[in-house]
Amino acid sequence: MIENIIYGVTIVVYGIFIIRFILSWIGGDFEIDADLDISDVVSFKGVTHFLMGFSGWLSAKTYIDNNIQWYDWLIAFIIGLIFVVILFYVYKFMLKLESKPEILSGKDLIGHSGKIYIYEYYDVDNGLYHYTITTNNGVGTIELPAVSTLELRTGDTIILYDYNGSYYLIK
Repeated sequence: MIENIIYGVTIVVYGIFIIRFILSWIGGDFEIDADLDISDVVSFKGVTHFLMGFSGWLSAKTYIDNNIQWYDWLIAFIIGLIFVVILFYVYKFMLKLESKPEILSGKDLIGHSGKIYIYEYYDVDNGLYHYTITTNNGVGTIELPAVSTLELRTGDTIILYDYNGSYYLIK
């Protein structure tokens, strides 16, 4: 009777693991938070891994000997904990591989290069040429308002050297 329960738990847990593993290949079910703590290990995945080690040992012991002793339960518990610890360290390793791009804006873009995208108009009162420029903000190319005392052409490469809150000064 106990053997059937152990085999049943083993089949269900390993089945769940295999399904989740296959889904992770296609991105269907794979989540990791940016901060790893104990709640990530004591979760459905953590319980699944614990039961894989626990019931896997008991199933193997039952198959080989068909006689489970008290120390087999202890060994199964320890193996289950080892599976959870391995899961924790795999998560930590994967978090080291994660990279998040830094999105730059405002004064963070000072010193970056860009290109004149559109010449808009010349402000006679202030002596400034107004442009729309393109530059990379760390994620992609963005359009920004810019001014210069120099007359520039579309496509010219520029450097952003100051930001006043509404437009960039370029040269």
